[in-house]
Amino acid sequence: MKKLIRLILNLIGALLLLSALSLGVSLLLDSNRGSINLKGLFECRSIDEVKEWYSGEIEQNAFVEPYKVEGVSFDKYAYQHISEEEQTTYDQIYDCIIQHKDKISLFTKDEKVLGDAYEAVMADYGNLFWVSGYQYNTFSINDKVIGLEFEPKYTRSKEQRDVDQAAVDAVVDEWLSGVNPNASDFDKALYVFETLINNVDYDSNAEDNQNIISAFLNRATVCQGYSDAAWYMLDRLGIKSTIIIGTANGEQHAWNLVYLDGAYYYMDVTWGNSKYLNINNDTVKRINYANFAMTTEEISQNHVITSSFEVPECLSNEDNYYVHKGLFYDWFGVDAIGNRLAESFNAGEDEISLKFSSSDLYNRVIEYFFDERHISDYCSNMGDINYLLDEDANVFTVQWK
Repeated sequence: MKKLIRLILNLIGALLLLSALSLGVSLLLDSNRGSINLKGLFECRSIDEVKEWYSGEIEQNAFVEPYKVEGVSFDKYAYQHISEEEQTTYDQIYDCIIQHKDKISLFTKDEKVLGDAYEAVMADYGNLFWVSGYQYNTFSINDKVIGLEFEPKYTRSKEQRDVDQAAVDAVVDEWLSGVNPNASDFDKALYVFETLINNVDYDSNAEDNQNIISAFLNRATVCQGYSDAAWYMLDRLGIKSTIIIGTANGEQHAWNLVYLDGAYYYMDVTWGNSKYLNINNDTVKRINYANFAMTTEEISQNHVITSSFEVPECLSNEDNYYVHKGLFYDWFGVDAIGNRLAESFNAGEDEISLKFSSSDLYNRVIEYFFDERHISDYCSNMGDINYLLDEDANVFTVQWK
C-alpha cells in the first residue's frame, strides 16, 4: 500500500514538473513576454524549487522594460530642485499623464523617489485636472525589487478631458482679457489674485475642489483649487509659479511660490479671500492683501511648508502690496500716517489698509490712533468707523463706510 502511495506521489510530482516545463516553453515562445531562464528549471530538485522558479519567471517577465522620455520641464522650479533620479522619474510621470497612458514602467526602484517625483510634477503643473493620485505595482524576485510600475488615477476620460479643457480655457480667456499683457509682474500677479477672489468662493463641499475645474467652471473651491487656478492664470501670463503644500494654523493647506520682478514671494489666494461682519452684522467678502507677495518671515507666522523639495528664502518686499502702493511704514511718523488716513477719508474711499514693519510699531500706532482716538485729529466729522486688525501681518484696515 505504501509503495502505491509513493508511486502516485511521484507521478503527481512528475506531472507538475512537466506542466511547469510546458508553461516555461510557452512563455519562451511568446516573444512579448521576454526571455525565460529554462536552465533554472532544469536545476530544480523539488516541487518547491519549481514553484519558486516559476513564480520568479512570471514576475520578471510581467515587468516591461522602462523607456527614456524627453524632458520638457527644465525651467520648472520643483524640477530644478530634485535629484537626477527623481528628475528621470518626473519626466516619465509627466509624459504618462500628458499622454493619458494607463501605466508605465519606471527606471527607479525606490518608492520614495516615485513619491517625491510625483509631488514635484503636481507642484510644477497646476493644470493636470484629470489625474488625482496614483498607485504603483512592485515587481520582485526573492524579495529583491526589480522594478516599479506607475499607474495614474484618472478622474475622466481623454475625451472628457479635452471637453473640460476647452471650457476652462474659454473662462480663462475671458478673465485674462482685462489685464495688459505688457504689464509688470506685480500688476499681472495682483490681477490674478484679485480676479480669483472676486470670482471664486471658498466652499469645502465644492465638486472637483482639488483641481482647476472647481475654480473656473464651478466658481467654488478650496486651497488646492485656488493655488492650481492661480498657477494656470500666472502661467498664461508668463509668470513662473510653483504650488507649495504644508499646513496653515495646523490644517492641511496649499499656496503658491511666485517669481515677480526678479525675486521670489509667497502668495496665498485662499487666505486672501477673507470675510468679516460689517456694522450691520452682514458677512461681507473682502480681499486681504496681506497674503499677496509675502516674505518667508511673513508667511512663517502661520504657515509651515512640508513640500519635499527645497524652497527659497524669500527676502524681498519690493512687490509687497503695501510697499508697492505706498502704504507701508517703518517709523512712527504720526503726521505721515494721520495725513494718509485723512487723504483716504476725504477722497471718499470705502477703506484703507496700512502695514507696519514690526509688531511694536504696529501696536504703538493702534494705541495712538484708535485707543486714544487721535484719528479724529486728522479725519474730522468722520462719525463711526469700523476697523479690522491683522496682528500676524501688522496690518490694520479702516472702513469709512
